[in-house]
Amino acid sequence: MRFIDSSCAIGYKTVNYEVVNHENFLVREKVKQARNAEELLAELDFCGIDGAVVSHQTMADVDPDYGNRFVMEEVAKAPDRLYPTWTILPPVTEAQYAPERLFPAMKASGVKMLRAYPERNRYMLSKVGMGELLGEIEAARIPLYLSPSEGWPMIYEVLKEYPNLTVILYNYGLWSHSRFTFPLFRAYGNVYIESGDMQTAGEIKEICGKFGSERILFGSDFPSNAIGGPLAALLGSGIGREELANIASLNLERLWNEVKL
Repeated sequence: MRFIDSSCAIGYKTVNYEVVNHENFLVREKVKQARNAEELLAELDFCGIDGAVVSHQTMADVDPDYGNRFVMEEVAKAPDRLYPTWTILPPVTEAQYAPERLFPAMKASGVKMLRAYPERNRYMLSKVGMGELLGEIEAARIPLYLSPSEGWPMIYEVLKEYPNLTVILYNYGLWSHSRFTFPLFRAYGNVYIESGDMQTAGEIKEICGKFGSERILFGSDFPSNAIGGPLAALLGSGIGREELANIASLNLERLWNEVKL
């Protein structure tokens, strides 16, 4: 059985890293971060993880163009194990993010997943703000990583406008998320959740029972969490082997195969 971590970050953020404890409450802790691909691979190897979907800290903290270039430099060191994501901006201000330019660049670089940090990068993730791109992302079935650390209303609103958008929720906090996420699972068939913060007893098994194991992607959100904690939570969740295989890597691989670039 292969294990692919669906959400890891490369690069140093700050000495104290922002960790979501629960909704709208951040704690800043000194955590172990991966300066480069080599250090992330060492963490993956220690936990027996085959590969990881990666971002770069500078995508949110400096500039998406800068971070997108950096992540490709790191992924090139281990392209068989590290899979890049890029961050988007509104095409109305940054023409390189128009789909007719972005999608060919993604295809040429092997990028199949995207991220958005609207609060940090100062834009509205909406039809008015960037409808020409979001509509094409939805049609191409490109997974978009969104964190409710930037607000649950933003996620609810973008899905209301683009109900078939493929969204991966991550960095949602260690307190129970079910009152926020379960309505989204029920209403939208393409909403998924990365398991990094899902470390409360019974969470994984409950979602599998209510919505199917197909809605969960194994992930750690490293370095917000050490990789071993989410891995132990998954292995000890009490679910069946078929469900475990889905979450470990099969769901992620299915999403990759559905992308139309």
